[in-house]
Amino acid sequence: MQKLENMAKFVNFVFVMNILLSLFLVATSSRWNVQCVYDGDCIKEVNCEFPAQPRCRKSVCVCRY
Repeated sequence: MQKLENMAKFVNFVFVMNILLSLFLVATSSRWNVQCVYDGDCIKEVNCEFPAQPRCRKSVCVCRY
């Protein structure tokens, strides 16, 4: 019986950690959605790997080749 209770606690712990990790990832991913109007708005906000350039597409900065 003790083994079953420990297993249930472990599964519950994994479930809670999964929820917390998901919330953390959602909260941190929102900073990548940089709002813009022109391509020039993205130059200082977004770091793209060469040869991609930061561009404004549908009011969000993205890296385009």
